Amino acid sequence: MHRNLIIILMLLATLGTGGCAASIPNSLFPAEREIVSAEEERMRESRVGLERPVVVLAGYRSAMRQPSRIAARLQRMTSRRGDDFLPVSYFWVSNIHEATRRTIDAVEARWPSSDPEWTTEVDVVAVSMGGLVARLGATEAFAEGEEGRKRLRIRRLFTMATPHRGAALADLLALDSAASDMKRDSLLLRALDEALPSSEYEIIPYARTRDWTVGASRAAPPDCEPIWVDGPAFLSHATIAMDGRILIDIARRLRGEWPLAFRGSAPPMD
Repeated sequence: MHRNLIIILMLLATLGTGGCAASIPNSLFPAEREIVSAEEERMRESRVGLERPVVVLAGYRSAMRQPSRIAARLQRMTSRRGDDFLPVSYFWVSNIHEATRRTIDAVEARWPSSDPEWTTEVDVVAVSMGGLVARLGATEAFAEGEEGRKRLRIRRLFTMATPHRGAALADLLALDSAASDMKRDSLLLRALDEALPSSEYEIIPYARTRDWTVGASRAAPPDCEPIWVDGPAFLSHATIAMDGRILIDIARRLRGEWPLAFRGSAPPMD
């Protein structure tokens, strides 16, 4: 019932855009299909070791298939070592705090840290809600509220359509605690934004236009603009994890190479 309602709302939003819309190029992100194809082939042919492990976090109610596919594709374009990547999913979890606990436990189990306060330093690639999970895990407040709990030590956080400023759909329909926390100006989002100035990690946010679930303009923290690409008229949010343009840019950064997109800009539409 709830799932059908979400699909209907997304479909209505899509129809409201006029169906098939003209493509909107981003001059700051030259990622034409030919470039993406050539770059992926080049990186698959040249193995490069990673500076640190990579954790791939799933989106809201996403099965393990989603982060596993991202991890596998990035692995082929970087070190080719499965031990360098850890996909994490929390399909049955309805609370962002619980998703964060499971994430930190998974990181600690895979790469144990001798530091009593922090996990091993990692890069994080996160889809949608996964970006909030990562940000929460790195906060001092989370560790204080969890006796004996370590914080997630992040060096770089790559987020894909993460509702840093709240999700448009959550404002209309919040089915559980996790969805409520993704409402614009929720207590969780305010706490994360208050902690951001003291954070020592870098956030590289990516977005797609025509994302009627989150909204491209909401997919970056305050005072920051996302690196955006044009999305399809339907299911733009749901399929962002498969967008080769974004994955190529992330892979180049993981390899220590110059990215295709140097900075974000205001999306022309949500």
